[in-house]
Formats: sequence, C-alpha cells, structure tokens
Amino acid sequence: MIGISDDDPPDAELQQLVSRFIDQTLTEAERDRLEQRLRDETAAKDYCANAIRFEATLQEALNPQSLEWEETRRVVFDMKKGSPAWSVQRQQTIRYGDSDRSLMNRVTGARKRWWIGGIGVLIVASIAAVFFYQSHANTYSLRNGDFEAMDLSQSPRGVDQSVLYWQDYFSNAGTELCEVGRVTKGQFFAKSGRNAVKLRDRAFLNQLILNKAGGRLKAVPGLKVVVSGWSYNEGSPSYALRASLRFVASGYPDMIQYEAANVTMPLKEGGWHPFKTDLVIPEDLLRPPSDLSKNAGAPPPSIQLDGKELTLSLDNRSPGGVMYLDDLAIEIVNPEKK
Repeated sequence: MIGISDDDPPDAELQQLVSRFIDQTLTEAERDRLEQRLRDETAAKDYCANAIRFEATLQEALNPQSLEWEETRRVVFDMKKGSPAWSVQRQQTIRYGDSDRSLMNRVTGARKRWWIGGIGVLIVASIAAVFFYQSHANTYSLRNGDFEAMDLSQSPRGVDQSVLYWQDYFSNAGTELCEVGRVTKGQFFAKSGRNAVKLRDRAFLNQLILNKAGGRLKAVPGLKVVVSGWSYNEGSPSYALRASLRFVASGYPDMIQYEAANVTMPLKEGGWHPFKTDLVIPEDLLRPPSDLSKNAGAPPPSIQLDGKELTLSLDNRSPGGVMYLDDLAIEIVNPEKK
C-alpha cells in the first residue's frame, strides 16, 4: 500500500492500480484501465504523480543513490485575439544521496495561467516515461542467444572455447563455439546464422539473467522462466538437456551453488529440433548447496534463496553424446500478486 495521506483520498480502484503500478505488477487490463483514468481524470493524475514522488523519496531514504537534478525553465505562450496567455518560470534543484540524505528542492513560479489540457499532456507524458522505463526494467532476455556475437571467420579451425555472455562465473573445456558448416565440412549447418554452441557430455552453458536496464532477475516464489531453443543430436541412443536456475554463492576457486529450480528434458535425434520447458520457482526456497568444488571445505549450510540473483544453466546430460544448441531464448512470467 502507498503511505500517502490526503484530505480527499482516491477511490479503492485507483489506489490499487497505482500501488500495483509502483510494485510493477500491473496486468495488461489493469495497465489499460490506469492509462484511461489518467487521461480522463485530473485528480487521478495528481494522485499518481504524488504517489510516484512519495515512493521515490521513501526508496531514497532507505537506499540512497547519487542523483543531482538542476533545472531552469521559462515558457511563454501568448496567443492573440484575447485567448489566454500561458507563462511559466521554474527553477529547481534536487540532490539525493548526500551524507545527510538531505533533499533540496527550490521552485520559483512567476505567473501561471494555463489550459488544463496542456497540463494534462505534461503529466501524462511524465507518467508515460515512467511506464517506458518500467517496461524495460521488466524485460529480460538472453544475451547472444543465437551465438552470432562472435565472428569465427578468421579462426583457423572455426572453433573458440570462449562463448560471449555464456560463461558467467564458470567455463569448461567441453563447451565450444563452432562455425558449424566449416567444422562439420558441410554435413549440417547452424539453425540460423553461422554459429552454434557444441556441448560434450557433462558440459554446460551458464548465463546471469539481466533485463534491458542491467538489473538482475531474482528468485521469487511463483516466478516462471520459459526456456526455448533448438538442438541437433546424432549418434547416441538418448539425449537429455538439463536446465536449471541457480544462485552462485561463490565462483572460482571455491565454487558453491544453490539450485532454485531444475528440469531435465529429452531431446529428439536426427537434425535440428525445437525444445521448450518451464522452470518454476517453488514456494519453499530454503535450499542446501547443489554443487560444490572439491576444495570448498566443509559443506556450507542451507540458505533461503528468496531474492537471490539467478543464473540459467544448460547442461548436456547425454552419456557419451555430443549436442549442438542454437537460437536460445527465455520468457519471464511474473507471479500474480496475492
């Protein structure tokens, strides 16, 4: 709930819509409803703007970040033939994150006469900017999911053991980036582009899941990560790919990982075939360590994974088999707010 007091409080629907907007849990229907009310109701615009400002101030008090905002504005709009004039002079200085966590805000207004429609446009534009930022903050995707970010045309063998963005914290000798057509002498090619990744048995890929704003995906009960892609498998009686969401407590040399969710899926043989699976974070996130290096010492204790940063791991679990992966992607489905 938003802790804002007002002499004329908004209705329950508006309070809920704005609260869910700030918590980034609006459904598509709720988003459309909020946008409609902000377009049609001046009081709704004012309440939403005040709520966003209050939330920003509260967050800064709890977790201050450096921000300095200095603004000088002078607008003059003077239509002829008796239409109303519009003149605004504004000077504003805001600083967050000082040692005393002070907020300094100075506003100087001269003459203010405006059309309500003009002010509505400014408020809606400001809120639209917040919507735009939050939509990016909620958009998670895999980096280099098609493996085309590296050019292997100048590589003598068309192979590289570095896979850009796919070796967060760990790498292993059984994983290779390949220019498939050249490596296989034209027996088959990548699903798209020129490159794919080759995994020997027990080899893996690992990537920290980030959004477009650089924020990290964190474990939340009910969160679902849909993993999809293409695989090429041939020459082994059975193929399986293990997908998991993990929290890496320690990397190299003392590797310690905790697993939030996992699934092992069978893969088809003979040519490229699509695969898709869901990784769902359970309600109980108290976990013992899932993977430890031999030199990690005494087994560490179980920990609560709620709020921990997640990586996606894809492991080849095909005894004696080699697989190729291409065009990997994820979709994040946030849990419904209770």
